[in-house]
Parts: sequence; structure tokens; C-alpha cells
Amino acid sequence: MTTPASTAIDDSLPHPPVSTVAAEPDWAPPRVAWFTMCMIGLVMIFGQMDRAIFYLLVSQIKADLQFSDTQMSLLMGVAFSGAYFLCGLPIARLSDVGRRKLILPAALGVWSLGTTLCAVTGNFWQLFAARSLVGAGESVKGPCAVSIISDLFPPRKLARGFAFYSFSIRVGEALALIVGGLLIGLFATLGSIQAPVLGELRGWHMIFIIFGAPGILFAFVFALTVKEPARHGRRIQGSVPLSECFAFLFKSRSGAVLIPILLAAAVSNIEDVGVGSWRPVFYERTYGWGPADFAPIQGLASLILTPIGLMLGAWLAESMMKRKRYDANMRVVLWAAFISIPLSIAGPLMPTFELALACSLSNLTLTIAASPCQLAAMQVVTPNELRGQVNALYMFTLSVLGQGLGPTVVALMTDYLFRSEADLRYAMVTTAAVAGPIALFLIWKAVRPYGDFYRAQMAKV
Repeated sequence: MTTPASTAIDDSLPHPPVSTVAAEPDWAPPRVAWFTMCMIGLVMIFGQMDRAIFYLLVSQIKADLQFSDTQMSLLMGVAFSGAYFLCGLPIARLSDVGRRKLILPAALGVWSLGTTLCAVTGNFWQLFAARSLVGAGESVKGPCAVSIISDLFPPRKLARGFAFYSFSIRVGEALALIVGGLLIGLFATLGSIQAPVLGELRGWHMIFIIFGAPGILFAFVFALTVKEPARHGRRIQGSVPLSECFAFLFKSRSGAVLIPILLAAAVSNIEDVGVGSWRPVFYERTYGWGPADFAPIQGLASLILTPIGLMLGAWLAESMMKRKRYDANMRVVLWAAFISIPLSIAGPLMPTFELALACSLSNLTLTIAASPCQLAAMQVVTPNELRGQVNALYMFTLSVLGQGLGPTVVALMTDYLFRSEADLRYAMVTTAAVAGPIALFLIWKAVRPYGDFYRAQMAKV
């Protein structure tokens, strides 16, 4: 009996002149699958910690190096996303045919090195280069990890795998807040130190080293202990050309689901990253709460809310599926996007830090609930041969368009529209008010095509 995801290869998928796969391999034993999943989870934790810590250090870097908000936004966005754009898709194509157990740790080593090198920078362009190295490495993380996970678990258990994947991402973000906040407080009391070769190191220099160096070591551990999983659901061997990947998106039934998701991800991430990257600075400027004060609180709250959000999203999707609601995964995403709009607009306008944080954490819970459902929906409508490239396009919209534009959009409005650093909150509100409804509309466009696609696959069982 075939499963929905294994038959989710649209007939319009182009067939390059390569050999046909002879037989479907067995799935990995649960022990092996979950060991690999745990190792991937640790890679995700390292990645999110290295990505998130930069936002906590914005005020310190800005003060020490005398940067403007716009310069800092370029370091948060363009430096990272430009390298992501150049490296992401080519290496994702390699993930569709190469040894992913080596590709993923190699990427981990690159972005960990970039994080460590942030500690030895002394001007804008040096820091820009180090951030670009982080972006280049992290461009591989998502597509490669998603490809591996899709080959670890049969379709009926795939949502659980992606729930664990999403959980590890949130744990990484929470640990960045907790550990980063505590370290910022610690180094504020210790002051700078003199290190051999490196010279004077301030607190933010040392934090980059502490966050970056362990990932380089773990990259070797991953490569030596993880086994390459067999690929499932393939009808062809070799890599599908990029032109045919785009043809699949625009000419297949799957495109009616994937294109709105990709566009919605770009728009919503302009808001999520744009507002989120400036939130630590906003708390400090508006309420007087520095990273050492709020970050551990927010991190602990995130650790508590993450499993709640994951269980809520899974429960809603599974409950609807039992009632033959084949659009369940995308409907959960739609509901989460709808509820988040008023919270995103109200949060920066709150009179107290506690109320602003409550709005932010409520939004985080909704995002966590929706994320595994959206990833699972994408895998159902995407054939194995294209998962690496399609997921690279998804990560491209998140990290290149969303992260590349988001921080700079907020900074430009603060610097040139509202013309006051104290009015950062209004730039955040404007971004949320524009991006939120557009993303909601795009998600709504994907709900019915996804339900129709999944229903057609179930009819083949």
C-alpha cells in the first residue's frame, strides 16, 4: 500500500535522461532515525544560537563601533542574506544527490567559524564579511536537514519529525536569549580583557567566541557518528535541473500550494525578522530593559511555550484529519496567521514591558504551532527529487527576502520616516500592519489547493 507522501509526485514533474530507481529502500530503524534526528536537532540549536545572539549584541556593537541603525540593519540583514542567496540553492542541489551527513556538518563548521570571526572584527566591512560567512553556512542548514528528515520517517510519522525539528530551532533561540543575556550581564561587571594575539576583547567579542567555537568541534562529531539515510519516493536518480524545478512549481498542481506558501513566507518574515531583530533594542529604548534583564526571562518563557505550541498545532491538525479535513495542515497555518495580526500590531504599542512581552510570546506560540504543519504540507506536495531545491527556495524566501529586507525596512523607517530612535515602535507597528494581512491572504490561497491535492492522494491508497 502506498502512502500519500510517497505518491505525491505530480505527473508534471519533468524527467531528465537518468536511470530509474529499481526498488524502494526500507525505512531506518526507529533507534537510528531518532539518533539522527537528535543530532540534527543539535545542529539546529547551534545554528539558531549563532543567528540569534547577534540581535542581543546590537546595542553594544553599535556603541563601540559607532554605527547607525541603518548600518546595523545591513549587518543583521544584507550581510547574512546576500551570502545566503549566493550559496543556498547551488548547495541545496547537491543535497538532493550528495552525502548529506557530510554536507550538513561542513555547513555547521563554516557558520560557526563566521560567528567566531565576528569577535576579531574592528570595522563595518570586517564584520560584514564575518556575517556573510555565517549566512553562507546557514544557507545549507534548512534544506539539507529537511531532506534528511523526510527520509528518516514514513509519511504517517513525518509531522512528528518536523515537530522535533521546530522544537530544536526554538530551543536554540531560547538558549541564545538565556545564555546570551547572562553572559552580557557577566561581562558588564568584568569589563574588557587582554587576550594573547587577539588583544583587547570586550564583552561582545567574548560572547561571539563562546557561541561559535563549540559548533566547529561538534561538526566533526556529527560527520563521524551519523549514517546517511536511504532516499525514499524517488523515481529518478541524479539531480533535477534548476529550470525543471521552476517548471514544476509553475506547471504542476503542487505549484498552487507551494507558490503562495513561498510568497507568504517572504512577506511574513519581513515582519517576523524585521520586528524581531529590533525587539531587543526596542525593549531597551522604550522600557529601559537591556538584554541582561529581559533575555533570560524571554528565553525561559520560550522553552515553556515551545512544547505547548507544538502539541497545540499537532492536536489541531490531527483532530481535523480524523474528521476528513484534508486541508488540516494549511488550515492550522491560516488560523495562526489570522490571530497573530492584532497581536503583532498591539505589541509595540503596549504601555509596559510586561504587556509587550506577553504579546510577543503569544505570537511565538502561534508561530510554533503552525511551523511543523506548513513544513509537512510542503513535503506532501513535493517529490523527493526536488525537496532539497524546493526547501532551499523556501529558506531563500525566509532568509534572503525576509531577513535581508526586514531589519533594513524597520531601520529606514526609524531613521528617515519617523526620524527618531525613540519612535522605533512605530516602525515596527507599520511593518506588522502592512505585512500581516498580505501574508494571511497568500496563505488562504494555498488552503483549498492543498486540501484537493491531499484528497486526490488519499484516493490512490
